[in-house]
Amino acid sequence: MKTLSRHLADHFPDVYSTRVEPQSDGYLVVRVGFRSSGAVATRMMSGRQVQDGLLVETMLEDMRNELAGL
Repeated sequence: MKTLSRHLADHFPDVYSTRVEPQSDGYLVVRVGFRSSGAVATRMMSGRQVQDGLLVETMLEDMRNELAGL
């Protein structure tokens, strides 16, 4: 699988801001937000979880749904 940052960039249009922040404990904080409103959805996942493409797609869909409801 591509890096998570590249995956986010490829699957979210420019109206979204995306960021992956590596943490010292090995986890990744994933932030997806609307540039115009400032609404942000945040998830935390382990580096191992990133290797599971289905899990990543499920997480991204959950974040899209969360932002659509705001």
